[in-house]
Amino acid sequence: MNEPAKVFSTLRGVVTLSTPFFTLMHEQQQVEATYKPNNYSGWGMCKTYNAIEVTEFTQADAELFACTADSKLRIQGQAS
Repeated sequence: MNEPAKVFSTLRGVVTLSTPFFTLMHEQQQVEATYKPNNYSGWGMCKTYNAIEVTEFTQADAELFACTADSKLRIQGQAS
């Protein structure tokens, strides 16, 4: 995994952006955005972006990413 370039603390957890890296499948450098919630024992999710798309990634962007990712991690409805 790549070294973190930026780390954002949000209300829901931590969002980390990796340093840009090249892959064989993409012509442009990529950045991996990772979200780790406060209470999920290390579980989280990540998404890969073209590096140019996240050059101006801010705290507000991190909050939105965390909110969206958190909603996808939670199971909707009640347990049976």
